[in-house]
Amino acid sequence: LQVSVDQKHLAEARSGILSILHTIMSSVTLLWSVLHQADISDKPAAASAAATSNINLGSTKKLRQQILELLGPISMNHGAHFMAAIAYVWNERKQVKTPIRNKVIPVASEEQLLLVELVRSVSAMHTETVMQTVKEVLKQPPATAKDKKHISLEVCMLQFFYAYVQRIPVSSLVDSWPSLLVLLKDSMQLGLPAPGQFLILGVLNEFILKNPNLESKKDQRELQDVTHKVVEAIGTIAGSSLEPTTWLRRNLEVKASPQIVVDGTNLEADVEDLMLTVMEASSFTPSVYSVHALTLLAEVLAHLLDMVFYSDEKEKVIPLLVNIMHYVVPYLRNHSAHNAPSYRACIQLLSSLSGYQYTRRAWKKEAFDLFMDHTFFQMDASCVSHWRAIIDHLMTHDKTTFRDLITRVAVAQSSSLSLFTNRDAELEQRAMLLKRLAFTIYSSEVDQYQKYLPDIQERLVESLRLPQVPILHAQVFLFFRVLLLRMSPQHLTSLWPTMITELVQVFLLMEQELTADEDISRTSGPSVAGLETTYSGGNGFSTSYNSQRWLNLYLSACKFLDLALALPPESLPQFQMYRWAFIPEASDDSGLEVRRQGTHQREFKPYVVRLVKLLRKRAKKNPEEDCSTKTIPWEPGHLMLTLYVIRSMEQLLPFFNLLSQVFNSKTSCRTGPVYSHNPTDSSFTGSKEGHKLESQKVFWSRARQNIEEMVEKDFLEGLIKT
Repeated sequence: LQVSVDQKHLAEARSGILSILHTIMSSVTLLWSVLHQADISDKPAAASAAATSNINLGSTKKLRQQILELLGPISMNHGAHFMAAIAYVWNERKQVKTPIRNKVIPVASEEQLLLVELVRSVSAMHTETVMQTVKEVLKQPPATAKDKKHISLEVCMLQFFYAYVQRIPVSSLVDSWPSLLVLLKDSMQLGLPAPGQFLILGVLNEFILKNPNLESKKDQRELQDVTHKVVEAIGTIAGSSLEPTTWLRRNLEVKASPQIVVDGTNLEADVEDLMLTVMEASSFTPSVYSVHALTLLAEVLAHLLDMVFYSDEKEKVIPLLVNIMHYVVPYLRNHSAHNAPSYRACIQLLSSLSGYQYTRRAWKKEAFDLFMDHTFFQMDASCVSHWRAIIDHLMTHDKTTFRDLITRVAVAQSSSLSLFTNRDAELEQRAMLLKRLAFTIYSSEVDQYQKYLPDIQERLVESLRLPQVPILHAQVFLFFRVLLLRMSPQHLTSLWPTMITELVQVFLLMEQELTADEDISRTSGPSVAGLETTYSGGNGFSTSYNSQRWLNLYLSACKFLDLALALPPESLPQFQMYRWAFIPEASDDSGLEVRRQGTHQREFKPYVVRLVKLLRKRAKKNPEEDCSTKTIPWEPGHLMLTLYVIRSMEQLLPFFNLLSQVFNSKTSCRTGPVYSHNPTDSSFTGSKEGHKLESQKVFWSRARQNIEEMVEKDFLEGLIKT
């Protein structure tokens, strides 16, 4: 201090040290983490906070103190350089492979969190000071930091700040609200890269989760304004994979460009790789952050807006949501495989918004239009649960929408099939409406639409009156399955005769087709390849051999029988009276003998037994399609038939084989699961029955969940492979 130093040399020395401050900070952080590890390993859980460990450099307490004495003056005099160095080290310490994927905002690693602890330990770095310094770094990064071209300093700085906000006390956060507000406002004007804007929304969301209510009305208004701006900015990024349609410039459609899946940790690296690939391959640049923006909005938007806008201010939310929906709907209209990531994120967003009744005005019409679109069921299986929630919210809070759907089905049925219209198209329209009505009921609670059952039954009977329409009748059987799952048994009593009659009709058709096929091959030898054989059954139906629509109907009817057998008998008491007609069952009199006017007639054989015999014959004639050796497993409470499409009737042989065997055995379980007690429970004789009932409940609850997942997939068309 006594020696006079040339200020020029001093400035050079200072700038020299500041230029390597990130390296110094990296070393200091490493030492800090060593001290942290030493304290964890040496200190017993019950030891007092004052206790200190020793490493070969000395006492950990003294070393911590010396680190803080070194960093204190630097942070006071060169705050921006200090925080920029922290951001640099933050990037250095990120996890190479993250265990948690599908997060837009990456989860901080243990080493990164030590940086947060280090900054919080520096006495000069109060919460407000940190916020102001972060803002300074974002606005004007130090010259030395700009040289590090391979990292986005702003994004690393905000990742640190997001973790910092998560870990400071609520009181510190509330006290520094003015500084945070300025930081949020200024950040929106800086043109930050997309990952930086995601972090701004993350910080805002974190603040609102910790402190939902601001005392001052002025503060609340400012919070609402900044929320509006941040959400709109993310909405713009979300819409960046859209472009105007050719005809109407106001309408948007999805660009035909690749979309990357979400992984926050490697976000920028993934994006850079994709950009290079695409730029080499084509002339356009994809909008690579749109999926991430949509995913983040899906995670936070609905709850965020509900917290920021009080009950008397919900109207202010609608214009913002209308803008967001302007970007969301085009993604939901596009069912192509390359749009699947966006579709998933958008349906999750719409599902979360639909849970808040005040938002209905912003999405109700669009959601209903999407539901009525002919491509609606072309989606990934993971999206169905979200659509169920949306349709349930849509119909529950607005009964007119549900009545409108029933009316549409009725109108479609009452309009006669004109000679001047495309008959197939009209029938497909009827089937489509019936399927949507079934999905609506499937999305509801048990008995929610019980009062509409007479109307629904009328619609189903009307559909069955049309002969030779397998496309429509297949949907009726899907509807029957939905009703078994969504209506109490007592409400379905009047529908059972129709359900059983239709099932018998389909099995008779199958039998006639197999018999006719056998007769044709016997009389005329091998048929000419590629020709369809058409014949009429005794009931006026005619079918085309192996026509895909008829095969779909056969599969749908078999799945109905499969479900009726899988559900517990007490939940389908009416069906138990008809079981004997379909499946052989073990009984003392080994079958049903019919005697009339003294003549002994042949024993009645259940449909399953008859069909198994015919299918085995056909399978022998077509060795390439022989499914007789294939077996399918059987478990009580599980569906046996898990195919979604069949290309020939022989594919049903393993199912019929199983039915003819499993229920015909006296040892088989015909009435649900057999509960076997654990030997260790033998001392608790009094509670055995209770345990048994409880176990049965748990069993059927799980079984029902599995069954519903299978039925859910039957609604889907053209599954997007994930």
